[in-house]
Formats: sequence, structure tokens, C-alpha cells
Amino acid sequence: MKGKLLILSACLLPLLANAEDSSQEQRIKALEQRVMELEQLLQAQLQQSGTHSPMMAHDTSQTSASSQQASKPEPAASQTMQDKSPSMTSSLGASQFTLYGSLRPTLEYRDRGKDQWDIGDALSRIGVKAETEFLPGWRALAQGEWKIRIDDNGRFGEARLAFAGVDSPYGKLTLGRQRPVQYTLVAEYTDIFNNANSPFGYNQESPFFVDNALIYQVNIELFTLMASAVFDDSEYNSGADIINLGAGFDWQQLHLGLTWLAQDKYAGDIKQGDEQVWGAVAAYTWHNGIYAAASYQRKEYDFVSANNRDGDTFDGALALPLGKDYKLKLGYFWFKDGIEDFSSLDYDGYNLTLEWQPLNNVRLHLEYLAQNYDNREDESIVAAGIRYDFDLNWRLP
Repeated sequence: MKGKLLILSACLLPLLANAEDSSQEQRIKALEQRVMELEQLLQAQLQQSGTHSPMMAHDTSQTSASSQQASKPEPAASQTMQDKSPSMTSSLGASQFTLYGSLRPTLEYRDRGKDQWDIGDALSRIGVKAETEFLPGWRALAQGEWKIRIDDNGRFGEARLAFAGVDSPYGKLTLGRQRPVQYTLVAEYTDIFNNANSPFGYNQESPFFVDNALIYQVNIELFTLMASAVFDDSEYNSGADIINLGAGFDWQQLHLGLTWLAQDKYAGDIKQGDEQVWGAVAAYTWHNGIYAAASYQRKEYDFVSANNRDGDTFDGALALPLGKDYKLKLGYFWFKDGIEDFSSLDYDGYNLTLEWQPLNNVRLHLEYLAQNYDNREDESIVAAGIRYDFDLNWRLP
């Protein structure tokens, strides 16, 4: 560093010797002041680091003019300020963070006995994801996601996701509020519509999220294996409240999924019975962009003091690209609870949606939904809406 000061002084002495008028004297004084500032800066940096700066040594070997020397302290000062600030990389190295969201307001006309106009919401949300590598191939990960109810005064805060875990070469283990295996491997592939109740057959009784869940997932070549258990600290049930197992197979544009779910049903401290659900899905995307998926669930209700029954659900989805930015989406669905009297909630219906996606993060749609009930009044909805997605990403080396 002292060598750099000698070089600077050598460059400035000829200018000082040739000063003849007041303007030259002013320039000399300015240069002298600059040299003093540089010396103070270098001394401060030397005291802070205790060693010579490789960057300054490199700059000295590369510069030869006094104007170049005068311009170097500003980057050095910036670097010094960064060194004094708290270092994110020291505690959060090998990390990445994502802030994301999706706003999905709709304008709805509903016909169910009477005409009704309303502003709806197709599951708007905001969330944050983070992961940090702490060993080669081992990552700690976390995610939180919350609802934004545009149809309810913009109310914010009800959690959709809240979990943390570890991803390793031996699989991923997560704990908290998460998507269940049943949805991840089966229902998600028919959930393509801009509607809070999609997929419509699955929606009536099947889980979209589970609390207090422990989920393990491992990928073995073309297969994804998942297992989960829900522990709800119930005084009546010391074991797992829900067990959910599943397997997925993905090859090129094909997905196949099979799941099994079992849970005990309680009324206070009295066990009423248990439910078992088998689910399956097949989905395929053609090279021309056509997408088709069909999912089916078989549900068995076993009761201690009531008649047992079986129900099922079906969801079919088809997406047809129309040109570059448009899609026509069609769906057909049913739900059957196995109840043979007027209390049954059985229904079927269909959905027709025209979607325009001018940008990757912007979609506008026009939707018609018809839902026909066996024991109550039918319902139809016409809706127009927009979906605006965003995400911001940070990565620390």
C-alpha cells in the first residue's frame, strides 16, 4: 500500500512543480487533499484487515496515469463499507429465497334459485420459500403460504402451508401443514381450473391440506414414493390420526398415480368408525400441447353403529391449446357419498373455460360451471376473472 502512495506522489510532483497560476494552485490543493484522503482510507483498511489488499495490489500493477489513480479509491471505499456491514453469506451461505404470490379475483353471476352477482376469489395467496445447503447434497427447507381473501375485505392470514424439513440423497422429510399425498400424486393433475372448488368431484370430502403432518418422499428413477402420518395430539387416539401412502410414475409426458388413505372418525371420545380411500390418476401431455387427465377415488365408510356404505368421486380434465396464447379447458365430474336417502349430497356437473395467457404470469378467463344435485337445487355460475402471479428470487453463494 505504501508503494502505491509513492507512485501517486511521483505522478503528482511534476504537476506541482509546473503550477503557474491560481487555477493550477486550486487543482494542486485538490490533488493534495485527494492524496490525504487516499492515505487515510488505506490506513483504515490496513488497520481493519491487518494485511495488504489483493485488489489494491492488482490495481497498482495495472494503472499508470494519475487520473486512473484518482478514480480507484471510490470502489475501494464501497468495498470497505460492505466489509463493515453484517455479512449475509457468513450465516446464510448456499441459500436461496423466493417470495411469491398469486392474486385471483373473479366477477361471478350465480343462478341457484335466485340471481346473484358477486366478487369472488379463486384462492389468492402469498408465500415464501427458503432452502439452505448445510452438507453436500443435504438441504434444509421451509415454506409458508397464506390466503388472501379478495372476496372478504382482502382478509389475510389463514395458512395454507407452514412446514420445514430436510431434503437429502435419501429422500425428503417435512413436518407441518402441507399438501397431502392424496392431492400431490392424484388430485393435482385434474386441478387446472380457475375456481376455488376445483377439482370439483374431489372437493366435497377429500383433503387439500393436512395439519400436523409428517411426510416422507423419495424419488427412485421414474418412481416417486410418498408416505405421511398426521399426529393431532388427541387424548382419544394415541397413534396417527391419518395414514396416507402413495406412488407416482412419471415417464416423458405421462403421469400415473396411486394412493391409499385411512383415518379414524371420532365423536368426542367415542370412535364412530373409520374411512379408507383409494385414489388413482392418469395424465398425459401431447407434443401439440393437448393435456388430458382423469382421476378416480373409491371411499369406504365403516361405522361402528351405522350402516356401512361406499362412495366414489371422478374428475376429468381436458385442455386444448387455441393458437399461441389461448386454451379451451373442459371438465366433467361427479361425487357420490353412498347415502340412499334425501340427505345424500350426490352431484355431477361440467366446466367450460376459455383462458387467455398473454404473459407467463398473467391469465384472464371466462368460465361456465354447472353443478346438478340429486336432492337439492341445481347451480350454475358464469365467471370472468384475472390471475396475476409474481415471484422474486434471491440466491446466496
